Amino acid sequence: MKYYHYLFFPILLLSSNANAYQPTVEIYEQFDNLKMVAFLDKNEINASPIWNPDLTPIPLTVDEAIQAVKEFTKDAPVSGAIREVEIRPLPKHEKHWHYLIKIADESMITKFAIYVVLMDGTVIPAMIEPQGYK
Repeated sequence: MKYYHYLFFPILLLSSNANAYQPTVEIYEQFDNLKMVAFLDKNEINASPIWNPDLTPIPLTVDEAIQAVKEFTKDAPVSGAIREVEIRPLPKHEKHWHYLIKIADESMITKFAIYVVLMDGTVIPAMIEPQGYK
């Protein structure tokens, strides 16, 4: 009976959330005058195709990336038009590239929604850092 307190830590370790142990990559980027952050699963990055712009054709075209975002937002469609599309290498994963797609959305406080699209069509919504008042 008096040894139950020794079971506390093993039970705590075993009952921890499994999601806390998944490797996550945070990307912070400046997109026009907006600062954004997105959280990507490292397994999703590794599953997306590697692209070398000098040697191979792009694995996911701009049209396919836009269609992936439309499919991702079909339940809650974004009301505005696409304002900008950029393609960039992932920080610290330079062989893996991604699209940044900025869509106007008047219903949001920031007036834009930004999505990260990996080269396999995986869509991750990004969070826009609010601008401070001066």
